[in-house]
Amino acid sequence: MSSTFILTNFGLRYVGELLKTDALARSQVEADTRLLLDLYTGLTAPDRDDDLHRDLIARGLIERVSETMSRDDIDLRYHRNPLEHVERIIVEFTTCCNFNCAHCYNATVPRVIERDVAALTAAADTLLAIGLRRFDFIGGEVSKYGTGWLDLARHIRSRSADSIIALYTNGWWLEQQNFWAAGHTYADVPAYLVDLKAHGVSHITFSLDGPGSEHDQSRHQPGLYDRILNGLAQVRAAGLQPRVSLLARSLEPYSPRFIAWLAEIADRVYDFPPETARSERALRLFEDRTNSFSHFIDIGNGAACGENGFRLADIPDDRLYCRGFYRPAPSLTIKASGEVATCRITNAGEGYGNLHEQPLIDILNHLQEAFVFRLHAERRLADYRRFVDPEIFGNAIGHLCTYRAILTLLARRMHEEQIDPDDGAAIRRLNLEVARLTGHATGQAHGQNHSTG
Repeated sequence: MSSTFILTNFGLRYVGELLKTDALARSQVEADTRLLLDLYTGLTAPDRDDDLHRDLIARGLIERVSETMSRDDIDLRYHRNPLEHVERIIVEFTTCCNFNCAHCYNATVPRVIERDVAALTAAADTLLAIGLRRFDFIGGEVSKYGTGWLDLARHIRSRSADSIIALYTNGWWLEQQNFWAAGHTYADVPAYLVDLKAHGVSHITFSLDGPGSEHDQSRHQPGLYDRILNGLAQVRAAGLQPRVSLLARSLEPYSPRFIAWLAEIADRVYDFPPETARSERALRLFEDRTNSFSHFIDIGNGAACGENGFRLADIPDDRLYCRGFYRPAPSLTIKASGEVATCRITNAGEGYGNLHEQPLIDILNHLQEAFVFRLHAERRLADYRRFVDPEIFGNAIGHLCTYRAILTLLARRMHEEQIDPDDGAAIRRLNLEVARLTGHATGQAHGQNHSTG
């Protein structure tokens, strides 16, 4: 059967980014770029075994498809490019952490630290080539355990001077002296901030779980909230951009207390004129997309706290699938294990490929073939509802994403191990394995907690 060429996922995004620049106007268009532009504008190219086509295949920009693939099918594939809406990359350098926060959804996953910085460096170059300019380094606590992450940050900065490179941190290092952080010893916080800036870090994002004592209780760290508020100003004074990642579990959104809390934080993050209204200060945090906001999700340490939740039997099938698994937006995650993921909750979003086994370009170009992609894109998650063991997970959950994660993890394991749907013992075993990742492994204890709601 004869074949033709089309753009890959990576190639389509690459050409789209190329067209946003004036690169085409600065010089004569080379043969490889002309071919890419032809494919981008709707033409196909006959299969040829020459240096030009071999080079573009090796660079991951074009791929062979059957010549019987219709124009409409090609257009649909282009319009459903899973890389279209990706704006930032989350690099989970480690799952190790020096805290054990009350809400942590990574609390029960294996503890690993990325050691292959070269693989991440190659991945960063791939992502920079398609216009990605925001890289968020998270954990765990990457500032303490992420040995090598600063070298990667410096590499990204050397390739892209306008990138946003953010460190997400719990702030353990504030007010410390002679402390060890990710392989280096620093005399004090100013010395640490100088080194972060020298390595290309532009933003430091502190996690906050509520005002004052609420945050300190969530983090089990008395006085941490005040240290972070003082640290925000200290970061700004050092020429870096302070930002926050907020989890407001106990506060009613848009309530006066909520607005007052946001305004208090905004005063430390930004330089407002004195007459700026409280509501305007609070709104600035929301409008600035370099801040983060998240919901409490009853996974990990929060698995026993699914209060005021959803009864599983009442959740419609069409609420189960998540488009983030096949049209990730705004972020894509590289997990500490090397897995490429679309969802950050436990390991539910993994399964697209591992950087330790193949280049990122190959993973990106075959996202549509991944089981978890098809599971959600084809809306087949409901097929696995009957396999969730209520004795382990209970009859209700606090957040819809918790149920999605459980179903995705269970479905993926059944697929990978080719489990017979009638093999009750094997399915029970997989339920327990999933429960250990999601924090529900205490079985009946959690089941009783979740049985109301």
